[in-house]
Amino acid sequence: MPAKESESHRLATVVSELLYAVAGWMLVGLGVLGIVVQIGYAIEGLADPVLTPAVVLISSALVLFGVFVNPRFRRRLDRRHSLTRLGRVRSVDERVLHASEGWTERCVSCGSRLNQGLVRRYREEICLAGIPVVTTSVEHNHYCVDCATTEFPGLTRSDAAAIESPDESKETARPATERH
Repeated sequence: MPAKESESHRLATVVSELLYAVAGWMLVGLGVLGIVVQIGYAIEGLADPVLTPAVVLISSALVLFGVFVNPRFRRRLDRRHSLTRLGRVRSVDERVLHASEGWTERCVSCGSRLNQGLVRRYREEICLAGIPVVTTSVEHNHYCVDCATTEFPGLTRSDAAAIESPDESKETARPATERH
């Protein structure tokens, strides 16, 4: 697998994400429309005792499918917290920064330039039933390999070895902590 992603692959990814978003929003809209129509029929007294529950069930399924198809909703669902979380939630996640990504940042601890190490992302979000609705702030801290292994007890030397010799698989962000 090449180290850099080709321009056509990036374009295909963007178009694919856009089409999934359109399909997701269409499913959500169709589902909400079905539910609203059935509520209108119920208010007017025209609701069918068999048809109304079936349409509401199918419409609810369409809304759920739309949420799971839409990439933005999926990313928010991946960042969910416990169901009891309501209001402002602060969270931290971290991931390994590989040299092949092409970043050149400064370490927040020692100030040295780095192109590999650890990235910590601090988020403040407004959550409803544990699902982030709005992200109010995002901040990043970058750490070189030496500072990451000495300052964070959860990071071991084997993690540092993975930073220095990354495999071809893409590493995803992992949650570090959740502050209350």
